[in-house]
Amino acid sequence: MMARAVIYCRCSTEEETQKNALLQQVGEARESILQKGWLLIDEYVESKSGTTTGKRAEYGRLYEDMMTDKFDIIVIKSQDRLMRNTKDWYLFLDRLVTEHKQLYMYLEHKFYSPDEALITGIKAILAEEYSRELSKKINNAHLHRQKNNGAAILTNRTYGLKKLPDKSIELIDDEVRIKKRMYELCAEGYGCRRIADILKNEGITNREGRYFNAANIGRMIRNPLNKGTVVMNRKHFDFDTKRILNIPEDQQYIYKNKVPAIVSEELWTLANAQMDKRRKSGKSSARGYYTGKSMLSGKLRCGICGESYYRRTRHSHKNGVLIHGWSCRSDVESGRKGGCDNIHLDEKLLYNVLEETAKENVQIDWEKIIRDMCCLLKQVFEEWDIEKDIQTEENKKKKLRKQMDVLIEKLLDGVLSDEIYKKKQEELQKTLDESDIKLQLLEKKRGERETAQERISEIEKKMKEEGVLKKVFAEELLDEIQEIIVFPTCFEIRYKNQSVAPIEFGNLFDYHKKKKEKRECVVDMMREHPKITAKEIARELGISLSGANYQLRMLKREGRIRFNGRGGHGTWVVEDVKNL
Repeated sequence: MMARAVIYCRCSTEEETQKNALLQQVGEARESILQKGWLLIDEYVESKSGTTTGKRAEYGRLYEDMMTDKFDIIVIKSQDRLMRNTKDWYLFLDRLVTEHKQLYMYLEHKFYSPDEALITGIKAILAEEYSRELSKKINNAHLHRQKNNGAAILTNRTYGLKKLPDKSIELIDDEVRIKKRMYELCAEGYGCRRIADILKNEGITNREGRYFNAANIGRMIRNPLNKGTVVMNRKHFDFDTKRILNIPEDQQYIYKNKVPAIVSEELWTLANAQMDKRRKSGKSSARGYYTGKSMLSGKLRCGICGESYYRRTRHSHKNGVLIHGWSCRSDVESGRKGGCDNIHLDEKLLYNVLEETAKENVQIDWEKIIRDMCCLLKQVFEEWDIEKDIQTEENKKKKLRKQMDVLIEKLLDGVLSDEIYKKKQEELQKTLDESDIKLQLLEKKRGERETAQERISEIEKKMKEEGVLKKVFAEELLDEIQEIIVFPTCFEIRYKNQSVAPIEFGNLFDYHKKKKEKRECVVDMMREHPKITAKEIARELGISLSGANYQLRMLKREGRIRFNGRGGHGTWVVEDVKNL
């Protein structure tokens, strides 16, 4: 059988010359596969540079496909083209070996061997060290330029401004008018959400044809660049933590009239004063971290667009149960077409992921915790001697009645006046009534105590079934987490102690990819048992019969399978990938 191969290519930087080199790299990889006589299945071509794998979409796709039977060999130019991060390299090798895939480096004309783990590990360390030194040089160059009032750096996405080949900057008239409109509306007292609605109703969109959302408008109004002022050295990329750090204001460099102004100083100040006023009055949500109804509030941030994640609630179509989920703010405000396309998070699954992560570092005996808890509850019930308290109150009542009898005798003997008798009688009666109330409560508690063991059993059952303790433990873990960066197939957890930990979860939160994975399982079943029935498939996958039939219909529609036979008698045929 012909070996199936895929290629992965990546450029070192995002310069145009490197992109031309990327095309050459793809051609060399194709030629290498042709010479080996392998079948080219797919190409993973990455135009985005970077030392880590978190934001490389094509690498993420390759990393996921390694879990399938799609290919046998991965062809790359050299090890540093795959990554320059030691941790990511070992994660990649672990999956490569586990999934029985091969890695071919065409520049060295050889396959990777597990025996070379030490050498390749050293290479990964050297490549990472090279990237670290390169990062330092770039940061120092930027700092020198900023300190000496160097040229302003504008990206191609800077709205309203355009950098010319001679490094001069000019205004884009149409975009300037839109930005001025935003500032004017804000100065009149409109909030960012309302401004977004007004611009949408007027049919105004950005360069990509999407409507402006409140977050984008807020950032634009706050940006001093629009009044011609450039603030340099505001942020710094730390290579070791892979985080962008904010620089204190006293270490920043501020240059006024550095670029053409889109709005006047007066209009900029007035608009920002209105935003400050709305924030103080509570009409605007504070940015950054906050404490909401959930322990996750303020901790989830999108790794694609940088926006916060919002909590959303819906009811299940099947049974009406309340379901909590989290979505990127950009997606909530603008929808899939105009916003971010990052994954939605099911809150229950999210807590499970956090709890499983904690279990890797802390061994917890949940059964023991539940047993100890129930013993403590039982001890509390037993230590409270209700019978003794009841007897005390009964004795107290007897004493009060005896005192009341003595009062009557003294009244009859003329020792007490009517006025004094009446006053003392009311006091004793009040105390007697209070004692009756206490006795009633104690009797009620005695009845509850008799069923204490049943209640403890119910509590134990609830903790086991609903995973209450696990959720509490996950929430305790959240106290130590500063931020969770969400990517389509992984989390990047940043703890308060400045440490960073990646969590891979694959397609756990991707509904469509999970469906696709389920269909791949069906295909594997058919390869092993061509006579398998829909009922057997449903039983193996733990789904309903209608669900299994749906999977079969989708696979037939995709041309992946066909049934060779009639009337339910026959075998399933899985179509060869190369024939599709």
